[in-house]
Amino acid sequence: MPAPAVDWTPGRRKSAALHVHLLGLAEQSSVVRLQDELVREIAGRPDTFGTLLLCEHPFGLSVGREAAAEDIRVDRDDFDRRGIAVNWHPRGGRAWVHHPGQLAAYFLAPITRMGITAEDWCNRLATSASDAAQELGVLIEPVAPIPSVSGRTGQFAFIGAAIRHGVTLFGGCMNVSVPRETLQMVHWGPNVRPSTISAERMRPTAMASVREGWIRHLAAQAGYERFHLWTGHPRLKRTEQPGYVFAET
Repeated sequence: MPAPAVDWTPGRRKSAALHVHLLGLAEQSSVVRLQDELVREIAGRPDTFGTLLLCEHPFGLSVGREAAAEDIRVDRDDFDRRGIAVNWHPRGGRAWVHHPGQLAAYFLAPITRMGITAEDWCNRLATSASDAAQELGVLIEPVAPIPSVSGRTGQFAFIGAAIRHGVTLFGGCMNVSVPRETLQMVHWGPNVRPSTISAERMRPTAMASVREGWIRHLAAQAGYERFHLWTGHPRLKRTEQPGYVFAET
């Protein structure tokens, strides 16, 4: 008797795995478009399959739903003339500067089916960043506002998630090695002094080390026992923008 055929149609074959995609340097709008496509697909599935997109962004700004226009401390007209992206997103959090040397995480998980509340999800994201940093010897400041992660020199991890159709989108970012001048271009939040993991450790920090640890702790905090690692994503449609990079002097 022949074995029954396996239905590989997306949304019908159940999976409890997490797919992690390393996107490298990717422009914000390209990643957000991919994220929106994947959220719709995950929302239509019957299982707990999740997707984690990890990348660095070219220099630009993003503004969350808790921010105000005055949180941007630079000349918007100058940014427009240079073609530098200022993106307004429906994520939590305030204004963020993006720059190579910062690791951005877009975590898409069906938390409604997983029985996780929005508040608990944000706290889990923060805990994962804290655990990954502590593995590298960073001393975490216990009185930092939740959800965020700070050390002795300031806050280096920022959480900003959203929920659509019961699925999370966006997630957070960790400043690994970002120039101080760049970090001062926005108001990150009340009494927030932005910093980096490299400043906390007082020595250069490899992005690969931070990324590897954060992936493991993100998967654990979300309850995924298995995750599969991929380089790139076949549906990522990259767009080009000027490549501005700031360097410490």
